[in-house]
This record gives sequence, C-alpha cells and structure tokens, in this order.
Amino acid sequence: MSFISALLFFTLISVNPAPLGGKAFAQEDQATPMPPLPPLPQLPNMGDNFQKDIHSNDAVSIGKERIVGENEVVNDAVVIGADLTVNGTVNGNAVCIGGDLKVGPQAVIKGDLVNIGGQLDVDPSAKTYKERVNIGGRFPFGFFKGMKGSGTQNLGEKMGIIAKILRLIVDFSFILFLLFFALLMTIFLPRQFNHIEEYLIGEFPRCTLLGIASMVGFPIIVFIFVITLVGILAVPFLLLAFTVSCLMGYVVFCRILGRKLLANQPIMLQILIGILLLYIPSLAGGLLLLSNGFIPAVIGHIFRTIGIIILICVNFIGLGAVIYSGWGKMSLIQRQADKPNNFSGMSGGANTAAA
Repeated sequence: MSFISALLFFTLISVNPAPLGGKAFAQEDQATPMPPLPPLPQLPNMGDNFQKDIHSNDAVSIGKERIVGENEVVNDAVVIGADLTVNGTVNGNAVCIGGDLKVGPQAVIKGDLVNIGGQLDVDPSAKTYKERVNIGGRFPFGFFKGMKGSGTQNLGEKMGIIAKILRLIVDFSFILFLLFFALLMTIFLPRQFNHIEEYLIGEFPRCTLLGIASMVGFPIIVFIFVITLVGILAVPFLLLAFTVSCLMGYVVFCRILGRKLLANQPIMLQILIGILLLYIPSLAGGLLLLSNGFIPAVIGHIFRTIGIIILICVNFIGLGAVIYSGWGKMSLIQRQADKPNNFSGMSGGANTAAA
C-alpha cells in the first residue's frame, strides 16, 4: 500500500505541474509586483520641416531667372542679369543686379534687400529686417538682361535701337570730322580753297557734269587698275585721292551755302551752318527712327533717303569743281584768260585777248 500511494503521488505531479508553478508565480507576483512600462515619448510634428527645401549654400544665378519658393530656405540669393523672385526665406541678403527684384507676401528676408539696374517690388506682407537699396536704371545692366532672356524678337528690337543710336553718333562724328577737315583747309590750303569756290560759283553747270562723269568713270578706272598687276598698287592711293577730293568739294560747297545766310561771319561759322543745313534731313530722320511708331519710322526713312541724295549730289558737284580747278591750283580768272579769243583781230596780241 505504501508503494502504491507513492507511485500515485509522483504520477499526479508529472501529469499536471502547471497549477503548482502558476500558484508559485502568482504568490511571487503578489509579493513583489512589477512596475508598469513608461509611455512612449510623443514625437514632434515635423511635417512642415520635411516639406521645406533647405539649402545650406547660397542661391546664385547669372543670366537666368531665379525663384525662391515658399517652402525654400537659402542663405543668400544673388542674381545677375536676370530677375529674382523671393517667396520663401532668405537668411542672408537678397541681391539682384540688372533685373527686377520681386518679394512675395510669404517672403522672409533677414538681411539686406538690394536691387541695382531694375525695379524693386516688395509686398506689404513680406518680412524684411534690414535695409532696402534700389538703384534704378536699365543701362547697362538691364540691357544685358534683355539680351539674355527676352527672346529673339526682343533681341532684334534691342539691336535695332543700338543701330539707330550708332547711326546718329556716326552722323555727329562726321560733322565734327568735316569741321576739322575744313579747319585744315583754311589754314594750309587757303588759295586752293578760294579757287575751288570760284569754280563752284562761276562754272556750276560744268562742275556738275564733270562731277557726274567722274563718279561714273571712277569705278571703271579702279577696275582697270585692279586687273593689271602693276596698277593694283596704285589703287589705295587712288581711293585716298578720290575721298580727299570729295571732302574738299563738300566743305567748299558748305561754305558757299553758309555765306548766303551769314555773309559777314567767320568762315568756320559759315561752314558749320552749311554743314548743318545739308545734314538737317539726315539728323531729323535719325531722331524720328528712335520712336516705335509706324508713321514716324516711315517719315524718318524718307528724311534719311533725302539726306543721302543731298550728300551724293553735293559730292558730285564738289568733286567736279575740284577736278576742274586742277585741285585748286588754277583760278577761274586764269583759265578764262588762257582761252583763245575768237573776236581778236590779226593785229591783236595775246595781251589784248587776255584783257
């Protein structure tokens, strides 16, 4: 019986040990209860920061427009030759040279706001903490901005305006050159100057015809010189002589025209008045071409054409007088005296014919 009782006791223990273990653990838990786990920390809402495009460097652009977005943060924003638009945050300075600087309502600029050569547009709701500097004026910075990013059509307009301005500059420069050339003639060639003037006044029709013939024959002479190997060396000197002759005749013609208005004034003032009178159509046309209207442009081209025609005609006449006078070496009175007198008798001598 004792053996059977011991066998049953060990059998029960091996079959169901959980109640005993559970009771043991339960008693142990009641004796030393475990502390509760601490709650997990709440992470901050980083949604706005993750959405922003944060730059540790500066935002620099040359010749290309730059836009700082609303969710963008940069240290400094610098644009040269284009527009700068700030809608975000600039921790440093916002600088635009040669373009327009626009600051949106959400913009925050902690440094200086500088615009040179363009327009500054700041929204009243924008936050700017330091100075605002705006130096207007499109040239020269705004001109390069238009050349860089305004398209082919605007580029053509820019080049057209430049060409018109250069044309006026060339006209005024040529007037100054004519005055300088006239001063040299009156100082070093006064006798030749007076002789050419005599031919223009006394032999105007012949000077005109001779000038036209010279203009027509000069290209033929140059062509003949070019096709000959020996004569090609004389072409530069021939061109120089032709140009100087045209200038001499033009200056003398201007003096005659100015003397009609200012008879008792100095010769240089007369030449200046004559040059301005001949150049009035060209100068007026050049000024009208600066405008953008269609009608002023048409009138300007007409005036410029009239000025060119006047310049060519005066060159014809002046060149004829220079050639006819032998480049001013012979006066008109001497030429007329050397002509044979058909009405002189057999007994008349050369002195009688000359008289």
